[in-house]
Amino acid sequence: MSDDSLKSLKKIQNLIGHDLNAIGLSIDETIGRNATNQHTRSALRAIRSAIDDLQEKLRDLTNSSNLLTKRESEILNALTSAMTAAEIADFYSISEPTVKSHMASIYRKLGVSNKTSALAEGKRRGLITP
Repeated sequence: MSDDSLKSLKKIQNLIGHDLNAIGLSIDETIGRNATNQHTRSALRAIRSAIDDLQEKLRDLTNSSNLLTKRESEILNALTSAMTAAEIADFYSISEPTVKSHMASIYRKLGVSNKTSALAEGKRRGLITP
């Protein structure tokens, strides 16, 4: 991702994050003083939960936008095709130990311990291209 794209993304994320925070605080206030009906409180809590989820995804996006190196991103995407480490090495003209080193780095950065979890976390964070 280019520096300009990254700056634009961070600016958008800051604006959205600020708005989500303001909405969340408003909902918290409404729950605290105005919502006497149980159904209303439940609905407001569900909205607040959705806002919290959006904020978490926004943080993930901010952190993910420069989390992996270009080569790590390539290898993570190659893992979606069920290629072995040897096949990935051949495809990118690098050694198999280098691929395995990149995989270990990917796992560490994503906080996972295996390929299946890395793929799931990569998809969740939007790191895997369709």
